[in-house]
Amino acid sequence: MLISVVLIMLVLLHRVSGWAVIVIIGREILVTAIRSVASSQGIALAADKLGKLKMVLQVVAITAILLRNYPFTLLLDFPVDQILMWMAVFLTLYSGYRYIKTNYRTLQLNS
Repeated sequence: MLISVVLIMLVLLHRVSGWAVIVIIGREILVTAIRSVASSQGIALAADKLGKLKMVLQVVAITAILLRNYPFTLLLDFPVDQILMWMAVFLTLYSGYRYIKTNYRTLQLNS
């Protein structure tokens, strides 16, 4: 939830693309919905390693954006913060796809 709030604020400050934030928040809502359905069926769905890596990459990207690309600007002349954010968006999409694919089967077998 905290990540979502920070991302929304960064959109309002024109520091992050709105559609990137929609992708990230949409994935979180979808995963939460899947976990809710599983919980109602008595199934506990654990987070996988990709989901944890996704969160770490999001935090690193947000930190770089909040620091206005410092300390990367001391050595490099390109937007490392934006590259990290796009990597986070890609990993968000991929990890969401894998999470849905893996747990959809689990939910179907137990329904």
